[in-house]
Amino acid sequence: MKSPTSRLLTGICAAALSLSSVRAHEPTELQPARDLLNQSERTDLAGAIEATLRSNPRLLGAADTITARRLQLAADQRRWSPTARFYTDSDSPLLGKYFDNEIDSYPNGSEANNNSTNQFNNYNLGSIGLQVSWSFLDPSRQPAINRSDALVAAERFTFDVIARSIVLDTQLAYHELQENQRLIRIYEEIYQRNIDQLKIIQEQFQGGLVHLGDVTQQKALLLSQLNTLDGFYRSQLQAAADLARSMGRPPGSSVLPSEASSNHFTEWKRSLQDTVNEGLALREEIRLALVEAEAEDWEARRLLNLYLPVLSFIANGYSTSSQGIFDGNIGRSTRPYRGSQTDNELAVGLGFNWTFFDGGVFAAQAAANHSLASAQRQQAQQERDRVGNQIRRSYATYLTAKLALPSSREALSTAKVAMKVASERYAAGIGDITTVVQATQLLGQAAEQSKALRLTYRNAVAELYRYSGQWPAAFQPQISALLEAEEN
Repeated sequence: MKSPTSRLLTGICAAALSLSSVRAHEPTELQPARDLLNQSERTDLAGAIEATLRSNPRLLGAADTITARRLQLAADQRRWSPTARFYTDSDSPLLGKYFDNEIDSYPNGSEANNNSTNQFNNYNLGSIGLQVSWSFLDPSRQPAINRSDALVAAERFTFDVIARSIVLDTQLAYHELQENQRLIRIYEEIYQRNIDQLKIIQEQFQGGLVHLGDVTQQKALLLSQLNTLDGFYRSQLQAAADLARSMGRPPGSSVLPSEASSNHFTEWKRSLQDTVNEGLALREEIRLALVEAEAEDWEARRLLNLYLPVLSFIANGYSTSSQGIFDGNIGRSTRPYRGSQTDNELAVGLGFNWTFFDGGVFAAQAAANHSLASAQRQQAQQERDRVGNQIRRSYATYLTAKLALPSSREALSTAKVAMKVASERYAAGIGDITTVVQATQLLGQAAEQSKALRLTYRNAVAELYRYSGQWPAAFQPQISALLEAEEN
């Protein structure tokens, strides 16, 4: 074993030789994953949110459901209008031919000329009827309209719930990708430094300055870091696919952030109680449950009103026209019996319909709807409790993460210095490889903890916007305009 002075000189030379060719080192073993990531679309957060609101299938489906509910409301409102229909009777077709004959014999008749009858009819026939009716008093009609109106409101609330949820999902996925990119960059810098360190150690080993154990420890550390990087790339690929799915991109797509993770952190300026109050006032889940309860109440009222009389105005006209042979004698000339007939009828009056007893079927159905309305109001209370719980949890997460961010930044900075010092001491011959390995591991842990804390903070702020029923302040005008266009 050579002296520490020789080890120092050799280490310095090897380090200088290594550092003279420093470059951004990317493990070749991960190149397939890197190539797959490089195929991803790039977008900023505003673009990701806009694409999500324009193309997400869940939101588009909710918009179509709103349209369907509006059309159903229009159909119920049109029940106030009169109805008119053309019709024909079963024995009087619209266009047809009528034929019959009558042959009667009276062998015991008192007069020979009166003992038989031989007549027939053969004529073309046309008929049409027109019925106009207007139920001007129908107690079940307005409750049906009110129910449809409540269901339209319910679908609008459902639309808003879906929009808020997918915007939050987009934010969480985007934040995850940003922080993963930052962590991968840090780990690749660590990996590069350890590659350089391994070259130095190998030079020292060949010069007899260090033991084989030093080389194997450094190689084991590199393999461990490579496995860790593999896991980071795997998470990044999965998160990129999730973001593409949320944005409504074609199947098999992936999307990556075009912006690097920033050291600027949005603050939540409202107090806990103000945030809870806003959530209770604005959250669509609460209002959705209440409006669905209202719809059930209106359905119950409609069913009970079916027991009330319905008054209507009715006009019924019918016209029949025929041309041909009427009551002609069989075997005689038909000319005297040819002719035409026209028959017109008109009836105008007041219609009345009253189902005053059905065995209690409608009453039982109405009672069931009242129970469903009560259940929906209990659901609204559950939503209130859930809103308070969600906000308090996210607020607590935000506060603790905010307090820990400065110490996390300091820990990462200190770990970088510690690793640098440990490497330099080892190269100078006054340290051991175990210290270098431990310092490297501590730097990796500090980087992962920093990533987790930064992500926790950003996600907590995004959740506070979601759970308090507000849109992210930076994107509120854009989101409002997109949603208004989508709903209409």
